[in-house]
Parts: sequence; structure tokens; C-alpha cells
Amino acid sequence: VALIAVTGSMEVMATRALTTALDPVDPTVRSDAKSLAGRLRGDSPVEAAVRAMLDEVAHGVRVVVLRADEEVTPAGAADLLGVTRQFVDRLCEDGVLPFRRLPGSRHRRIRVQDVVDVAAEREQRRAGGDAIRAAMG
Repeated sequence: VALIAVTGSMEVMATRALTTALDPVDPTVRSDAKSLAGRLRGDSPVEAAVRAMLDEVAHGVRVVVLRADEEVTPAGAADLLGVTRQFVDRLCEDGVLPFRRLPGSRHRRIRVQDVVDVAAEREQRRAGGDAIRAAMG
């Protein structure tokens, strides 16, 4: 799953995303995504983000677009990070992943932006480890 966090007002896109699902297994969807990605030539951040999303779909990856200020449950954060809910609970307890509790409840909510930040940090660490291993061996 490729995760793309969107800042700003995206109510129309969010509504459409809830009602439209693109199946990246469908060859027509993959072909259309590849064709459209190839037509984007600019280097603006928006074009780069859309091109990256379309490239992922063209390669059969399911893409999720969420607003950065939306909240997810620990289970939802675990799905986005590709880890277990228990690991997310530990990240919350250790202060790595900020969260809030629902009023009068033990249930947690985590901002999508915080999940994206943790995912980026984990990826950066993983890339650093890969570079060290490559240099040593």
C-alpha cells in the first residue's frame, strides 16, 4: 500500500475516494494509470505526487489518499505502517507516535500526519542500514 497524505481542503476528493475504488489488479486500470503518469511532465510538487501515485497504481499497488489531519485508530495506523496493532500501541506508549484519547474512553486516535512521519523515519533508518550493509559487504 502506498500512502499519500494530503494537506489542505480535499472534501471533493475524499468524497470521491469513498465512492470510487480503482482495482490495481485490473490491467485496464494499470494501463490507464501508466499512460496518464507518462503525460505528466512538470516538476511541481503536485505533479510529482500525482505521478508517483499513478506509477504505484500502474505497478499494481493499492494507493490510499488521506488528509494529513484526519485521525485513524491504532489498528488503522498499524495497517498503514505494515505492523501489528500491538507494535503501534508500544510506539504510542513510548512517545514515538503521538495520540489523543477519546473523551471518557481508553480508545486512541492518531493523526495521519504522525503516522506518515513515523513511516518516513522508519524508511530512512531502513535505507541507512541497507547502505551500511552494502558498504561492508
